[in-house]
Amino acid sequence: MGMKRDAVTIFTIGDRADHDSYKKFHREKKFILGKGFEYASTNYGRLLSKGIPNINTKKVIVFLFFPFVYWNRHIERKRYRGLYGNRTFYKKFTIFWKDVNKKLRVSLRRKEVYFVNQPYLCGLYRDKQIVAGRFLRRGIPAPKRFAVSDAKELIDLLNRGKAFFLKPRYGSMGKGITFLSRASWQTNFVFKRGKIVNRRADRGWRFRDVTGNKKFLRKLLKKDILIEEAIDSFLFKKMKFDMRIYTFLDKVIYVYPRRNRADKVTTNISQGAKGDPGLLRELPQDLVDKAERLAVKVSKILGINMAGMDIMMDRKLKDVYVVDVNIFPGFPKRKTFNLARDMIKVLAGRPEGMSFRRLCKEKKEGQNNETCKRYR
Repeated sequence: MGMKRDAVTIFTIGDRADHDSYKKFHREKKFILGKGFEYASTNYGRLLSKGIPNINTKKVIVFLFFPFVYWNRHIERKRYRGLYGNRTFYKKFTIFWKDVNKKLRVSLRRKEVYFVNQPYLCGLYRDKQIVAGRFLRRGIPAPKRFAVSDAKELIDLLNRGKAFFLKPRYGSMGKGITFLSRASWQTNFVFKRGKIVNRRADRGWRFRDVTGNKKFLRKLLKKDILIEEAIDSFLFKKMKFDMRIYTFLDKVIYVYPRRNRADKVTTNISQGAKGDPGLLRELPQDLVDKAERLAVKVSKILGINMAGMDIMMDRKLKDVYVVDVNIFPGFPKRKTFNLARDMIKVLAGRPEGMSFRRLCKEKKEGQNNETCKRYR
């Protein structure tokens, strides 16, 4: 008989407002127990005020989900007047994760702790420019970035046939996106009375035509945005699409194609696109395989153990490009694919003593990589 596995607790931290991931994972409690794990859960408010629940095992695997309650109360709050996705968002978010990190380090100091994704990285990678910089240094195929702050210069590039996406540097979910081409300018910000205004919900960021509105463009270029050249993407049956590729512990566990009409700007489901798992059977298998290898490579470069990578194919079906990385990806519907169960199965199949690679990487930008087995 093989050696019996040491008792391990799966410890989840999230808010019940997170219907797309935390609640779907939490519903699998019986399945988790059935696989031989202990299970504990709390929310961020209780964690920071009271500490962790009672955990009896020496080994603990920590899943961190998006802190919706904190975000809605302290960052993207209802009365917030600044522009969505600016540097203030990022500063508050990184401070929050430092507090979470400190609380967990103290509360679990006598445990052997494995983070699915480190608190430090949960905050760091909210900055799209840091992610894009790492892609550039490692040769990851991604949209080309442009450093343009003058509206006339950008319009000149448009007149030469280029097209761009302007994205909030610290944004997510397809919110605050502006698309520019020579013939069409569209944004899902609201522009009225000379001001750029946010929507007040995650959904319903409807795109509006602002073609030729130089006043809007000049104001936007003064904000915390990134400018990326638009990929001339492959259209399948007159639909634009991308692939949300879920990686876990350096493996692809699910590929979820998403589609939208060709005239739409994004393929974000939160912005009206649809998931289409059947589409995967009709795509070129060699490019799907290439996209999966790329997703695993990105997870290794960024040192993250669970993510949703958004990858597109170019129009000529010659290459694939990473257009976004999500540390807190929404899970597919359980009847489509039970992502939580699949991750639990992967954990249950790990040999005794096998540690999570890169799980304890705690480093400042620019320092040498350091990996460890135990959380310090």
